Amino acid sequence: MNTTFTSLAGKMAACCTVFIVLAVSIQAVFVFIGAPILVALPLSLLITLPFMFFCCEFIFQQHKMIIDTLTNGLKSLYDNDFSIRITEQTHSELGAAVHMYNKLTTQLKKQRQTLNQREILLDSIVQASPMGIVLVDPYKHIVYFNNESTQLLQSTQLDGMTLHQCCEKLPPQLQKSIIQALSGLISFEHNDVKQSYYLSFKTVTFNHQPHQLMIIKNVSVELGQEELHMWKDAIRLISHELNNSLAPISSLTSSAQNMLKNDKHLDLLPDILQTVDQRAQNLSEFIAQYARFARLPKPNFDYHAIKPLLDQVNALYSFKLLDSLPIEQAYFDSTQIEQVLINILKNAHQSGSDPEQIAVKVVKDYNRLRVAVVDRGSGISNGNLHQALLPFYSTKPDGSGIGLSLCNDIIHAHQGQLKLKNRMQGGLMVEFDIPLRDTRHHQGSSDTI
Repeated sequence: MNTTFTSLAGKMAACCTVFIVLAVSIQAVFVFIGAPILVALPLSLLITLPFMFFCCEFIFQQHKMIIDTLTNGLKSLYDNDFSIRITEQTHSELGAAVHMYNKLTTQLKKQRQTLNQREILLDSIVQASPMGIVLVDPYKHIVYFNNESTQLLQSTQLDGMTLHQCCEKLPPQLQKSIIQALSGLISFEHNDVKQSYYLSFKTVTFNHQPHQLMIIKNVSVELGQEELHMWKDAIRLISHELNNSLAPISSLTSSAQNMLKNDKHLDLLPDILQTVDQRAQNLSEFIAQYARFARLPKPNFDYHAIKPLLDQVNALYSFKLLDSLPIEQAYFDSTQIEQVLINILKNAHQSGSDPEQIAVKVVKDYNRLRVAVVDRGSGISNGNLHQALLPFYSTKPDGSGIGLSLCNDIIHAHQGQLKLKNRMQGGLMVEFDIPLRDTRHHQGSSDTI
């Protein structure tokens, strides 16, 4: 389409052309009827100028109306109102601007709908979560929560409340942990009922301000079921071990009584007594292992040198130290960490690995000390890796399932983590970390959203 006469410049040019033609024509008429030219010119201008002004005003009003409409539309976008559309202007040079505005509103409307759907989906997931989720602003006021948190905190309305207010109905132990933002598992007795809660606190940045995200879950039922299952496994295993030892002892004792009664084969009696004594010692050692596991004391933290500790363990179970030590001392319980290294290295030597392939590597990772023990033994099947740290679980025919579980408890008490990983070309890597310094009073972590 030819837009020469649809643009503002084209319309003004056409208006000026008509004005000139009309003025010259009127002047010619006045001259024709005998008026002097100096009189005809002012009269023609006096007649045509109002007409020209009227045409220009009409043209400018059309464009001004479109501009005002665009201005109002942009104001609505600023107010997050994407419902206003402008009629397409096909005969105006502002038509392109109107078209782009309509496309912009359509695109923004779709994005807003998509964002709203995502927010609804996310909120539905959070509301359906079995864990209580609470977001607290820098002034300790709750700004977001889900349905589960209202039940766990025993309050129907948490919005705007402070943490102190929402904890008033909770048991004192749980209330103290929440107010002090202590992450971890907390267990206590309330009204003669054992209760366990998992708490997690993280600092997140929201709207350029630090907020605290609290996650809380009542795990009393789960831990109760797990504890019952562990007790059943423990009783089953202890019963099995007791029967394995008591049955031969009972049989041998009966045989010894028959020998004494019949006064026959008395030369076998020393061997029988020695076997009974050996079985009794094995049973005593088995029971002692479980006693040590049940009576694991809290770590006696202090700063200890690392090299003497490794030398003591190396004297019992040899290993090769990979690289030099990155630091001289760390913050741990020397007796317990020594027991961890002894148990891990003992397993490595019993795994069928070449003793020359058993090695220890110590590295510094920020404020943690990481220790890895590697071997080239038979390893652990991938399906059993996640069970190897459970109490009473063992892959050895004569294993008690205490060693790695005890190590895991010790490292956990050191605020660390023990990991098992099969090596690519065979063997196992056992890795754990301990603190370089006292970090027991530094809880939580920080993220930005």
